[in-house]
Amino acid sequence: MARAVGFIEAEGFVPVFDAVDAMVKATEVEVRGAVRLGGGLVAVAVTGDLATVEEAVEVGEEVARAVSGRAVKSIVFASPCTPVQALAGDLTMVGS
Repeated sequence: MARAVGFIEAEGFVPVFDAVDAMVKATEVEVRGAVRLGGGLVAVAVTGDLATVEEAVEVGEEVARAVSGRAVKSIVFASPCTPVQALAGDLTMVGS
């Protein structure tokens, strides 16, 4: 059974790192990595069971938005396809 995958995208490392801190303190997700996407955007990927990933992404989004004061985007894949699982495992395929 595939583990759920969640991604959060925000402007800057500080909001993303604060989000990661809040997510791992509030839930049992595994942080798969963070990557600079360009244009100041940074993304982080987490994996775990679906309910946990959904909760973590919600918490992370709220924290990143509060820290940055800017838009934060996220997506959760309940049953990710193989390429999405690969991206979550190696974010270097996405950004620089």
